[in-house]
Amino acid sequence: MATTTHTQQRSVSEVRAARLALLVSLLGTLVLAFGWFFRRSWRRLLPVYWVLAGLALAWVSGPLGIAWGTIAVAVLAMTAVAVCWPARSRAVRAWRATIVVALGAVAAGTAAAGGPDAMAAHPMATIFLPTLLGAVLGWPWWHHLRQHPVAAPVMPESSDAPVIPTVDPLTAHWARRWQTEVVDARVCEGTTLVHATSPRAGVTEAIVRLAPGTRPKQIIRTGPDVEVAMDLDEGAVGWRTTGKTARLQVILVEQSYVAGGVPWTGPTYADGRCQIATFTDGSPGHWIVSRPGFGVLGGLMVGSTGAGKSRAVGVLIANLLEAGVQVVIGDPQNGQSLPAWKDAVEYHSGVDKTILLARRLHAEVMRRSALLAGVGVDAFDENDPRVKALGLRRLIVIIDECQLVLVPNTPLVGLVEQVAETMRKTGVGLVLATQLPQMRSLGGSVRLRDALVAGNALILRLSNRGSGTTILPDDFVGDPFALEPEIDGRTTAGMGYLRHSPRVGMLCRVPHLDEAAAAAAAPRVPVRWQVPPVDPTTPIKAPGAKTTTTVSASTGQTTATSAVDRLRAAFTGGGKTTGQVAQQQVVVEAQPVSTADWVLACLRRGPASAQVLLDRPDCPVNQAQLYAVLTRLKEAKRITPPVQRGGAWTISA
Repeated sequence: MATTTHTQQRSVSEVRAARLALLVSLLGTLVLAFGWFFRRSWRRLLPVYWVLAGLALAWVSGPLGIAWGTIAVAVLAMTAVAVCWPARSRAVRAWRATIVVALGAVAAGTAAAGGPDAMAAHPMATIFLPTLLGAVLGWPWWHHLRQHPVAAPVMPESSDAPVIPTVDPLTAHWARRWQTEVVDARVCEGTTLVHATSPRAGVTEAIVRLAPGTRPKQIIRTGPDVEVAMDLDEGAVGWRTTGKTARLQVILVEQSYVAGGVPWTGPTYADGRCQIATFTDGSPGHWIVSRPGFGVLGGLMVGSTGAGKSRAVGVLIANLLEAGVQVVIGDPQNGQSLPAWKDAVEYHSGVDKTILLARRLHAEVMRRSALLAGVGVDAFDENDPRVKALGLRRLIVIIDECQLVLVPNTPLVGLVEQVAETMRKTGVGLVLATQLPQMRSLGGSVRLRDALVAGNALILRLSNRGSGTTILPDDFVGDPFALEPEIDGRTTAGMGYLRHSPRVGMLCRVPHLDEAAAAAAAPRVPVRWQVPPVDPTTPIKAPGAKTTTTVSASTGQTTATSAVDRLRAAFTGGGKTTGQVAQQQVVVEAQPVSTADWVLACLRRGPASAQVLLDRPDCPVNQAQLYAVLTRLKEAKRITPPVQRGGAWTISA
């Protein structure tokens, strides 16, 4: 029995309908995928669409045999669309048009050369080269959008106002980076970047708004943390006040202008200031010599060996001489400091001569103060007719390696203190330079340091903090101890920080000065003193009331004060002396009778730990000796030990 198999057959129309449905489904899926992809990535891949349009025209024109004239018309239409399509700027529109014109020209050339035959004979020139050209033309645009993506809208200053997207792409870009890289990393919390500009390539100056309760000083000290968060070089962030507590200006440097050194181009003195360094962002860093109606300013320079301190002093001297300022140099190292300037300025070599220079400077300041007060001058002004009639001109005294002459507990320190606190109104400036970052370099005098850094302070690379109190002022921003002698094989000589500057916390660099050539080219300015040189045989009379001997006005006999009077004079600035005869006090330096008396006198002024006593510049003993004295006084029940280790000792009740 035969078996009959029935096969279901479809008509041609049914097959076509099924295929059409499948094609529509596939096209729908592709359209949806393309729409999703377009919404997600059109900002970054926009040039790809224009490149694909040009490539499609170049590829299709050959096989279809489209005439080159038709292609030219299509290219013109696409160019018009590229130019008229909304964009951020005219440059973006021009770039799109360039892509279309370049690829359209290739397509037209392919059609003019023979169409399909040309494509078959020259596939490299008609297919691969247009593709490569499209990729090359599209890359800058894609790279620009990758490096500078569109940021989220920036919130306005008022929380009640509506959210308005910023129209400044640079501000939007840096606002996004500041939020995601800095604030979200818990650095500079409570801040918002509201405006950004780019004064030069690789430099951004932005305004940061602080939230209520945020202190500007707290934000300014976060410069190193911002550098880490934004992956910037060391010293590439600087701050500047804007006059408003709620706003700060931050300078971000992505391209250093001083990494390869700064050339010396000559003196730059103008309007009482000169450029002594250049900041990382390329802006000038000034040393203020004088201010109108304020007087002459001094300063402090600190830098380790090889840090560029002598070069910085040379730049200052060259500018001072160019401005006609009288310059005097004191060199305790017997001519080893600043030797190139020996014949250009008044030069005092050796410790003894430098000490005599400091004493003469003190006498000069006192003499000028009396002369100016006599004619009614409150603040020195070289253009004042009364000052000209006295023949007074600006005078700057520079003492290098000042730690060799400013020894703690010597009367010279008191003289220099009085000079630094009085000189401004007399037209005299004192600049001290040292390579040791401890207060002992200034004789242990905080008053001297504060008086100097109130004018200028240039802190170069430092190698060791040392022991004792640091010479850096309390509000100093920067870390000169973190600077290495070399970075990537290039020296960091001349790099440091300027305390008073519009770039707080940003590194600067002193110009590479040829001191010998600069000294030879500098004008000679003779120094005119108002007082004669100091007789080296006369004793130093330090200002103050610290006395140990008295002279009777009637008999002329010298009598010594008691130990109590001497300690009172040393630690309280004076005291009553015994005797019924009126006495005239001769000022000389006082010393405690013993280390135990010194400790008791210090503790009478207030509780203090052993480390605080040891860090005092007038501490007469070392650590082991001090602890031995404290132990003896404790056993004698004259002082009470601290409750915790490292705490404060007190006088026993």
